Amino acid sequence: ATTDDLTGLKNRRYIREFLRQILDRARQTAGHVTLLVFDIDNFKHYNDVYGHATGDEILRQAALLMRQSCRPYDVVGRTGGDEFAVVFWDDPLQPSRKGTRERRSKDSRQPTEPIFIAKRFQNAFGRSDLHLLGPSAQGILTISGGLASFPRDGRTVDDLFARADAALLDAKRSGKNRIYLVGRPQNDIADM
Repeated sequence: ATTDDLTGLKNRRYIREFLRQILDRARQTAGHVTLLVFDIDNFKHYNDVYGHATGDEILRQAALLMRQSCRPYDVVGRTGGDEFAVVFWDDPLQPSRKGTRERRSKDSRQPTEPIFIAKRFQNAFGRSDLHLLGPSAQGILTISGGLASFPRDGRTVDDLFARADAALLDAKRSGKNRIYLVGRPQNDIADM
């Protein structure tokens, strides 16, 4: 009951409960948690033009690429349709990609590791093979997303989801294929 059947990722219920538990831990340890919500741009078009089997394959491909882009302890889930969420958190037993645990002050303006991972995923997804769309496939697959961090942007699961969703909508309204930090549409992570 915690796994999405199509993608093998965690489901919405699991993501929300895990995020609640990690936020409780972060409050006690002054840890950082960042939530990324994203969806696939123009997914309905791919589903309508190429069929639901192709749409399902795109979702599975997105899930695989996101898992490959993340650290082993980050939690990736499908929250519905073509919508996904990733919980990035400070695991005290894990080194960062630079070999030392990432430490940010409470006033840090950017969640460094999640931005790096989100960029890596966005690039990998944009380069993904469209062979499954047939010989006449045009364009590239892109995502839009929003990042919200605890404690700066919200202190509860609902706060973080609401803020990340708002940033996602800002990214969509600004032309798609963007991931925005909460509250700063000019802060597309591609510019960082």
